[in-house]
Formats: sequence, structure tokens, C-alpha cells
Amino acid sequence: MSQQTPRHRRTSGRGGSRSALRRWIEGLGRGQRIGLVAGVAVVIVLVGVVLAAVMSSGSTKGGTHSSTSTTLKTTTTTRPRAVVSSKVCPLTDLPAPGGKAPQRPALAVKIGNDFSSRPQSGLDQADIVYEEMAEGGITRYMAVFQCQNAPLIGPVRSVRWDDWNILQQYRHAILAYSGGILPWTNQVASLAWIYNANGSVEPTANAFYRYNSSVLPASLGAPYNYYTSTSELWGLFPRARTLPPRIFRYSRAVPAGATPVASASVPFSVESPVVWQWSQTAGQWLRSYNAQPDNDPAGQQLHATNVVIQMVQVQAGPYNESGADSPDVESITTGTGTAYVLRDGLRETGTWSRPSGGDITKFSFPNGKPITLQPGTTWYEVVPDSVTVTFTN
Repeated sequence: MSQQTPRHRRTSGRGGSRSALRRWIEGLGRGQRIGLVAGVAVVIVLVGVVLAAVMSSGSTKGGTHSSTSTTLKTTTTTRPRAVVSSKVCPLTDLPAPGGKAPQRPALAVKIGNDFSSRPQSGLDQADIVYEEMAEGGITRYMAVFQCQNAPLIGPVRSVRWDDWNILQQYRHAILAYSGGILPWTNQVASLAWIYNANGSVEPTANAFYRYNSSVLPASLGAPYNYYTSTSELWGLFPRARTLPPRIFRYSRAVPAGATPVASASVPFSVESPVVWQWSQTAGQWLRSYNAQPDNDPAGQQLHATNVVIQMVQVQAGPYNESGADSPDVESITTGTGTAYVLRDGLRETGTWSRPSGGDITKFSFPNGKPITLQPGTTWYEVVPDSVTVTFTN
């Protein structure tokens, strides 16, 4: 008995394969052929559906980092174009040194604000200073530099959830800090739009140093003696040359709808309320804790041209920051809420809105017109909406 070639065996030539398939199809009855065609059509439709689902889900593959990238991509149409060059400082609207803003990104540095951290160095050279809630009822700063240089910044402290969520609107910025809990340092390191300057790992730790001082917080030792400078931090990323977008709207004209105000008290720290007092002589808002001036190391009272008070919802973070029962306070800076802007001895009251992390926060009067700032430096208070801010005339 001769051995037969199995029907499923592939032949070496394409023509032979097609002939075998043709003979098999011709051997089918009419009903079988109709069923075969219908089955093939169903398979083609199913394959198309599967391919479409795979392609649409590809943008979210990879966890938190890819999800952030997707958000940025879908919101780019609502964000302003990157600033290529500017004759004014993009974060203050003041004339740039030498007539052109430095070709470098925004630089954000985390600075402590518990009692032992004062007086802090570098705050008076920042373009914008954010004050954020931290655990234990204290606040910390994120000082943002672009046009100005600061030879001494500190004490530098650890990263918090609020930092990169606020900083995302700066498009591509440097975030400098000294370590933090592992979930947060891993998160920052995964963000493609952050130049990660972690002072607790090499090689970026080379931009930080232990500072010796008998009068500054450094005299207390670690962690209050960790300092840096703008030149060291910008030097870590020599190829980073993209200017930040303009975060605020500016106008030198006194806005219609603003009301005179002499001071604002913001009691969101367990230590004492932050008080901003208008100085007509200096043309600045002066910062105090109750009646105690908040001074820099040179003995000059900290001040700002503008003060932004953003009322936000807060939530407890999933991790303890400083031992047991010390959950981080996460400030929700997307969405909308009440906002107060202090400028020129006036208060502008309205709302803030930021649809997603990639969008820049907008401030508007109740009639929809934009709230504007006076060109100059800005302090930005991120305040839980459970806090009552009081104003005096």
C-alpha cells in the first residue's frame, strides 16, 4: 500500500498551494460555499474591531508616565505656544536683563518653611513663589526662577505631590529637591516634561552641598544645611533652552471691578497666619506672620508685586511623609474655584479654572473678563477652601 501525502501539508510552490485550495473549495456544495464566505466576512470584521481597540489603547499603555503624556497631547491645542525668545521676562513681564530673556527653562526649587527653616535664602530672587500645604499643618515653598539668578538657595527640602501637578503648566521645567518618599521620587523621575534635579542621587546631587553658617538655618545641621544655586542647577541641563510660557495676564492699567484693600490674612499654617500688608511707599505687598515681619537673611522684609490666593480642594495622600500618621496634603489645582488677586493695593475677586494639568490656570472676573496682574514678582498661595481668608480695608 502506497503512502499518501497528507491534505494539510504545504507544497514548496505557491501555485500548488492555490490549486489544492481551489480543488477543496470546488468540492464544497453550494450551501457550504455560502457559509464559508459568510464566515470569512465575520472574521474580517472581528479582526478590524480588535485592531482598532489595540490602536486606541496604545496611548495609555505603560502606566502613569504614558497616561501623563497622553493628557499633555490631548490638551496642547488649549495651551499657548512655547516662547522662543522674549524682550521681557516671561514670568514677570518686566524688561529682561540685556533686552532678552535668558534662553533657559523655568527652575523650581523646593524650600522648607517650618520655623527652623527661616530665614530662607533665594526667595527674594524668585520670579514666582508657590506656598503649598504639607503634612502636619505646615507649608513649604516652591520658588520658580527664570530671569533672575540666586547664588544661595535653601534650605532645600523633599518633593511633594503638589509640586509636579502645579509645575506641569510650565511645559518643560527643572524641579530641584532633596529626595522624598520613594513613590514620589519615582513619579517625578518618570515624567518626560520634568528635568529631574534630585539632590539625593548622583549625578544631580553634585549641584547641592552642605552649607556652613552660624546664623542661617544651616547652623542646625541636617536637613537644614542643604543648599544650592541657580547656576549649579541650570548647569545640570545645558541643553535645556526652552523658555516657559507666560503663566499670568499682565496690565499696568488699574482694573475695573477691583476694590481697595489694605491687608489679607491667610490662616492656613498651624504656626501663625500669613499676613500680606500693602505698602503704598514701596508699591509692594509685605509679608508677615501676624505682626512679625517675614525677613530674608539680610533683614529685608519679603515682598511681592502681586499676591495670588487660589482656594482649592485638598485630600489626604496615600503615604505618610514624616513618620506615622503624617499623610501628605494633596492640593487639587485642576478644575475651578474661588480666586483673589492682590495688586496695587486692590483686590480682584473671581474664579480660577484649569481643565487639565497641561493647561495654564486662568483667572476671571464673574463677568468673564480676565483678571490681570501688575508686571513684577508674584507670591502664589495655594489655600484649602476650608480656610477663611479675611481682608481689611
